[in-house]
Amino acid sequence: MLVTAGCASTAKLSQAEIDERYPKLTTLETALNTADANEVDVLSQALYERAEANWQEARKWAAGGSDKADELARQAEALLERANLNSRSVKRELTSVLAARDRAMRAGAHTKYSQEFAEVDEQLSESGNWIAEGRVSDAREVRQDMTASYARLEVKALKQVTSKDAQQRIAQALRADVDDYAPRTLASAQAELQLANQVLEADANARNKAEAHAQQAMQLANQAIQIAEIIKDFKQSDMTDEQIVLWYQQQLAEAVNPVVTDPDFGQPNREVVRSVAIELAQLTDTQVKYAAQLVAMEKELESLRVSSDSAREQQARNEARFRAVQKLFSSDEAEVYRQGSNVLIRAYGFDFPSGQSEIQSDNFPLLNKITRAINQFPDSRIEVSGHTDSRGSDALNQRLSSERAEKVARFLVDVGDLSKQRVTSRGYGETRPLASNETQEGRTANRRVEILIINE
Repeated sequence: MLVTAGCASTAKLSQAEIDERYPKLTTLETALNTADANEVDVLSQALYERAEANWQEARKWAAGGSDKADELARQAEALLERANLNSRSVKRELTSVLAARDRAMRAGAHTKYSQEFAEVDEQLSESGNWIAEGRVSDAREVRQDMTASYARLEVKALKQVTSKDAQQRIAQALRADVDDYAPRTLASAQAELQLANQVLEADANARNKAEAHAQQAMQLANQAIQIAEIIKDFKQSDMTDEQIVLWYQQQLAEAVNPVVTDPDFGQPNREVVRSVAIELAQLTDTQVKYAAQLVAMEKELESLRVSSDSAREQQARNEARFRAVQKLFSSDEAEVYRQGSNVLIRAYGFDFPSGQSEIQSDNFPLLNKITRAINQFPDSRIEVSGHTDSRGSDALNQRLSSERAEKVARFLVDVGDLSKQRVTSRGYGETRPLASNETQEGRTANRRVEILIINE
């Protein structure tokens, strides 16, 4: 009584002051929430509830600034630790029960049949308390019954989900006395519904199979209702047998038109049906063939589109590379031409001494530029050709052009680090002039080395 009075007379602390002075309470609240999320409140109910009660009591004492809050918080923390440990023991002992409970919850049993589910959960909590008290054998004795109870609720929930629509439709048909007009069809619907339920009872995991039976039950129930409606219409309209047959033939003709434009009702009915089926099958085969052709054409068009896109991309890359090569050389050094996908570098800047083929050091910058140009096309082949003017003998010009082309090719391999297999050379002497050899300008144009970058 004195403690209570003292607590009452003490000024209340604000929540911020409580949080600062008693941080363990906040930590404990988080731990309780985590335990709750892990269903410790179900698996170790008694210990969890005691821990929660101590925490609540500690909060009350903390509001008055009492040290008793710390003591209660420590007790709650110890109880919660025991609850967590016991919860792990329960999970080991009742693995099959918890697995069945999880399946039942996934089927929605805890919401569809909440009271029944809560009753089994109460037994689960009691078993958890037994394990905490060391009565493990008692918990094991009811383990099988709890597993069966959760499994029963799972099947019950699955039946409701799977068969609900078909069950309602069949009930609607029975209320409308459809069984008086289409008893066989409605009986088939009821049999399919029963099969759906039996499948789930035998194997709760066979939901797809059960749903297939339920859908068939729904379809048959709808069919029975429509049969009943047609029979009622016939009776109300007082149609003769002949009128009924004519109505049927008209319905069939309209259904297959325009595929079959004029069914021959002068034949027996089975022949009419057979001939219509043949024509429909032929049409289906034709449609399948055309569909296959369409798919093939679409694939071909896609392949062409991809090829076209690839070609355009390659063309754009080659164009960019060609422009980059053009920018490498001044007009005094070389001219660059495009020949399809190939690139021709017509180099005039080589300064070979008269009658000689040795490359001078002054030509190294030009050769380095040629190497850089070639490196723009790493998969290409290279043809180096030498050309002279008409001065001197044919034999001399042929020898000089060949030697100069060979020296340039060797530089590209040895210094430019090109593969020897990529590079070939030859001389043409004076046989391929670009201009007249009668003028100085013409002779200058004819004295050249050409590098052909072959990308084809």
